[in-house]
Amino acid sequence: MRIDAIFFVTVFSLKFRFVLMDFYSSIFTLTKLSENESKLISALQRFIAEQEVEGQSIDGFLKEFLKTTEKIAEDAKPIHSPIDAFHLLKRWVDDWQKCFDIALCSECTIDEPEIEFNSSRSIIESRLGGWPQRSDLDATVEAIFRLWDVYEFDLRDFLHGKIFKYQTEPLTPLEVIYIANKAEDAQNSYNSITFLEALLHEIEDGTLPNSPVDKTKLSRMIASAYNRNNMPWKSVELLKERAKEEPENKRLQNDFKYFESRANSILDNVTVLEKPNTNIIMIIPTTRIFYEEDMIRKYKTLCRRIMKSHRHLSRLFCFYKTTDIPIFRVKAELANIKPNIYLFHDVISDNEVDYLRNTSSEKMTRSTILEDLSKGTMKVAENRISMTAWLSDIQYPILKRITSRVKMITGLETEYKERFSNTEHYQVVNYGVGGMYRPHLDALFEAASKSSGPDTNESGERIATVMFYLSDVMYGGATVFPNVKARVSVKKGSAAFWYNTHLDGEVDTRMCHAGCPVLVGSKWVSNKWIRENGQLFKKPCGLKHHLQDTKL
Repeated sequence: MRIDAIFFVTVFSLKFRFVLMDFYSSIFTLTKLSENESKLISALQRFIAEQEVEGQSIDGFLKEFLKTTEKIAEDAKPIHSPIDAFHLLKRWVDDWQKCFDIALCSECTIDEPEIEFNSSRSIIESRLGGWPQRSDLDATVEAIFRLWDVYEFDLRDFLHGKIFKYQTEPLTPLEVIYIANKAEDAQNSYNSITFLEALLHEIEDGTLPNSPVDKTKLSRMIASAYNRNNMPWKSVELLKERAKEEPENKRLQNDFKYFESRANSILDNVTVLEKPNTNIIMIIPTTRIFYEEDMIRKYKTLCRRIMKSHRHLSRLFCFYKTTDIPIFRVKAELANIKPNIYLFHDVISDNEVDYLRNTSSEKMTRSTILEDLSKGTMKVAENRISMTAWLSDIQYPILKRITSRVKMITGLETEYKERFSNTEHYQVVNYGVGGMYRPHLDALFEAASKSSGPDTNESGERIATVMFYLSDVMYGGATVFPNVKARVSVKKGSAAFWYNTHLDGEVDTRMCHAGCPVLVGSKWVSNKWIRENGQLFKKPCGLKHHLQDTKL
């Protein structure tokens, strides 16, 4: 009775106590997931060992999965890429869940080994603050498509685990099909077909030996996708040679005849001049249409490369900036002229970086954006994939030293106060899988007095942004300004600086900026927003609209 009661409570907890947490929205959170997997492996090892001692038969999946995960644990790598994240989340969402389902099946006898195995999950779930859900895996698949759309990496290399010069474990054929099916579910047939065709080419070229996926079945799958998108002539093209090679394959022959009939029917109903060009790939989804907004087009291009001409680049330079302390000079780089965007190098030490990251790591929640300017309300949105923590200068006195340095570098008042503060708390952000923040303005407009706490709700607009880079990133993650074609790459220990308003106090819309999707690596930043309050004599108002600021 006691054992049954314990089991009931534990399983009830397992099935109904879910904490809403988006694991995919922070690489730091996924890293914690990876670190805790070794504890699940130990629990599974104990469970299998105890079952064997009691003479119980062990499910084949449990043995095979344990062998696989033990090898993964031995060769453990950081979660750097979307492929790493996909593999990790796929194991937790599908494979580990299957392990618990096998151990705790409704027909099984529940003894001490089962209770202990289930308890290990509850402990880990409590430590992590939740358990990965299908939505985390789906969001990772969406991130893969987003990254491919922005960075245009070689898809066939990607299937083999290669992203430019970064190499990780390849995707299995079944995983590629899973990703393609998710695209189809999202009515993104272009991505679905392109991934399946890349897989088919790899199998046909012999680069995926012992593939469990049959070439003919895969070809039929692609042909069906073309047909669903009213392009049966592409289906015919794809299956024509294969139908000749396999005359005994009834399913293949039936499919080919059906697609051929549909293609002829469509072609017979149009004139010669209107017949579709069979070399044209199918309907392109909204993320790839040629009529994208200019802002998004520039944003994606800037994420890939520099857009400025050589003439404009030749005007940018590096210099030592003087401060209020004569012996203290800062290495500065001018990243854009009119409006001026600066990058200050080596302005935050490794110890300070570690302090910001470690202190914020247990306070992380999903990042939000302004939902209603007039009300100052916030919401979670898929155009910002990251997690955020806020750190106060008062609660963490070591931050006052960094704030004083910001004052020396910018010449602005930066003292944090509980009322009429010159600055906001430090916002520390860690980006997730393909983490990004689409083009936006830091300025709050009328929400300046509504979206803040009592410390800044009377402090006026965010006149300037200081963005500290707390990590390096291998690929992606740049801060870009589409309106002025400016690009600032991520460099640990540096800080980007720009003004969000003109001298007359009006918001400068040229400063619309974005965080590019992180392709490989974990991006950490910390923002310090400087408010209008206290800048009366530091940054006097201009008399003319759009007057250029000649000072830093």
